[in-house]
Amino acid sequence: MKSIIGWALAAFGVFGIGLELDKLIQGTAEHTIAGFILGAVFILGGLALVRSSRRAKLPPELRDAPVAVRPSLDSRDVERAVLTCAKEHGGRVTIAEVAASSQLSFTEAKEVLEGLSRAGACTVDVTENGAFIYEFSGLMPRETAPAALKS
Repeated sequence: MKSIIGWALAAFGVFGIGLELDKLIQGTAEHTIAGFILGAVFILGGLALVRSSRRAKLPPELRDAPVAVRPSLDSRDVERAVLTCAKEHGGRVTIAEVAASSQLSFTEAKEVLEGLSRAGACTVDVTENGAFIYEFSGLMPRETAPAALKS
């Protein structure tokens, strides 16, 4: 029932804003700002009721569970996590590997790797299938002495 009332209030608010827009276009609007504010209040109030009714349908353990807040990481900690991942992968990593082995999202991992590339900490190589591989030459395994002498 709460949900139905919420949707009705939201629809009423949309209808009210539509009427105010029509009056504004015709040039007969006297209290347009008040009408827009009242319409927005009805829309927001209705959507709050809808959200409340949906939340009430959740099991109590999900409804009352605290929201998990991810601790913010210092930029040095983020870079250190990326470099540790690169070291574990022999100096060559993809965005997905960094995201999988750290607390970073895919987008955050991409931004950090692009920043390290711009700073000159790594180079970017693109494979035939379009994957970006970030190479940290300082973290790649060193050649053995005989192999280095041959080249």
